[in-house]
This record gives sequence, structure tokens and C-alpha cells, in this order.
Amino acid sequence: MTDAPHIVVIGSGLAGYGVLRELRKLAPDARLTLVTQDDGHFYSKPALSTALAKGKVADTLITTPAEKMVVQLKLDLRAGRQVEAIDREDKAVLSTGGPIFYDKLVLALGADPVRPPIDGDAAHRALAVNNLDNYREFREKLPDGARVLVMGGGLVGTEFANDLAATGYQPVVVDMLSHPLAQLVPPGVGDMIRNALTAKGVEWHLGRKVVAIHKADQGIRAELDDGLVIEAAAVLSAVGLRPHLDLATEAGLDVARGIKVDRTGRTSDPDIYAIGDCAEYPQGLAAYVTPIMAAARAIAPSVLGTPTDIRFPPLSVQVKTTAYPVVLLPAPLGVEGWWEEAVNDEKGLKYLFRDSSGTIRGYVFTQDYCQERMDMDRALSEQMTGVAA
Repeated sequence: MTDAPHIVVIGSGLAGYGVLRELRKLAPDARLTLVTQDDGHFYSKPALSTALAKGKVADTLITTPAEKMVVQLKLDLRAGRQVEAIDREDKAVLSTGGPIFYDKLVLALGADPVRPPIDGDAAHRALAVNNLDNYREFREKLPDGARVLVMGGGLVGTEFANDLAATGYQPVVVDMLSHPLAQLVPPGVGDMIRNALTAKGVEWHLGRKVVAIHKADQGIRAELDDGLVIEAAAVLSAVGLRPHLDLATEAGLDVARGIKVDRTGRTSDPDIYAIGDCAEYPQGLAAYVTPIMAAARAIAPSVLGTPTDIRFPPLSVQVKTTAYPVVLLPAPLGVEGWWEEAVNDEKGLKYLFRDSSGTIRGYVFTQDYCQERMDMDRALSEQMTGVAA
């Protein structure tokens, strides 16, 4: 490799730009090329689910326009390019604008919305808001005060329901599980979230699923599996995301739930790295902001020839439900254990997830107890590493 390597990054989300920022800090002379099917503007994807209450439209969500990112990071930006394949033998990204040759390649491909099988002549109207263009389309189709069907009561669906209700819309949430955030929080917390949002005007249909969406005069008519019909002006699909694997799979990289990487973010090809929602780290998937930034800080030196282990802090999450504030550290996947209600009083709830040895491995704090998040994360970090933070 030359002294000024050519590093190509595919994807202009937080992961792609995060690793580009770190690369530019470490290698002022490196050739950095960003390939994206989007415009290349920088914005916060988590802000999409709180934008209504903040009075934001798609254009005002952009924090740094693409032109400024190009100047700041001295980038060669290839915007509006679809990547069709990765040629590992010739070390080239094959895009709609022609091949782009690389010394090292970083995949920041993100995740694709899960599309559940739904019947009806308006099933295609279920819109997943996973990027700025999706959000623009969603806002343009939303009459003031409209009834909005939200499919999915997980993190994104619940945050959108909160945001819609806070701005005068009428969200109707349908989810197959028994309470909101059911894969992240115990029932006691889920019930409190549901009650708080119900008081703000959210309608819930839990333990149910949408089986068909039909066209109607004022929007759509959705049919649930129990026969109930819900009429709404728009449908938001928030049933989950799946790591984008197609490019990596076709290129012959090792994949499982995500693109498999080692402790330095390297894939099964020593010249290709993966980061963010598309990557499966040794600890598993890690799709939030904190792990993306931690991974970027390690992947940049690794790409430049100094292998550096990714060190994740406790990956706690702030749930953006203003009606009922929640912070949580999800229980680790595949770890046997139980949720213990530690506190339940007028200030909120504290639940701890203990593994089979009784060690705390996760938590959920609500309302006033949310302010204890940093102290708890610090304590758990010390427990994990044996080093005081």
C-alpha cells in the first residue's frame, strides 16, 4: 500500500461519516471516497422519530450539507450512486457511475426495513421512515391532525407514536406482542409506557397484527387478524430493521445476522471492514449511536494499518418518549436471567436484569431515575473491565 492509501466508504449515515472523520484525523493525506445512493447530507437518523414535535421538516433535519462535508473531510463524494457489486479480486466497487478502485473498503450499509407480508391493494402504502427521503414523503402525505396507523410497538414505533401524539395527530399502534418495547423492557415498564401514551391520545391494539391494507376515500382501511378494521390517513411501518447483507453475501464475505467482523471491525476479507447497523461484532449486532462512534474510533486506525480493538462501553439507550421518559441497557442476547423490580415509587421505576449468577447485566430506569443512567453505566463498565472509569 502507498503512503497515501485510497479508502472507499460505502454509506453516508452516522457510521460512514463517523469512520471518515476518524480517518481524516489520523491520515491527513489519505484519499477518501464516499459512495452513497443518497445526497450525502449529514443528519441524525434518531432525530427522525422526534422531528414532528420539534417542528422539523426534512430539509431542516440536515445538520451539515453534503458540500460542507466534502470540504471539511476533503472527500471525493460520489452521491446518487447505486453500488451493484464488490469485485474483491480487482479491489473495485462496481457502481452505476463506473468502477471505483480501493486499497481498503469500509461497508457502512445500514439496515433495511422489514416488510411483513400484508394483503390488500394499499399494502405498498405502509411507509418505513428509515432515511431523510422517507421522512419527507411521510410528512408530505400527512394531513394535520390525521389518524396514523403505526405498525410496530418497538423502539421506533413507540417513539413515533409519542411524537405524533405530541403534535396533534391520532396514532393507532398495532403490535403482535403484549406491551410496548416488549423485547427491551419487562411488562411492568411496558404497561406504564402504554398508559402514559394512552393519556396523550395513542390508541393501542396489542397482541394483534395487520393482515391487509385497502385503499379508502380518506386514505387506507387496515384489517387486523381479529377482524377489526382501522381507518387512517397514513400507515407507518416500524416492525424492525434487518442488516443490509446483499452486497457482502454476493461478494462472498462471511455473514450471519450481520456482516461478520472481528474485534477490529475487519471482515473475512482483510481489506474490507464493516461498521454500524450492517455489522455483526463478536458481541453481536450493535445498532445505536454509542457503538457506532466507538467502532469508528477503532476501525479508522485498523484500516490504516494499526489493528485496534473496538471497546464498547455499556450500550445504554435513551427512549425518546417524552410522555414517559425511559433509559435502558438491554439484557444481553442469549443470557439467561430475570428482571427484578428494584424501585417502584412516585419518582418512577427501576428494574435490574440479573443473570443466573445474580450479576446485573441490564437495567431499565424511568422518569426521575433516568438521571442515574451515567452512574449506572460507569458502575457496569467497571464491572466489565475491572477498571475504574
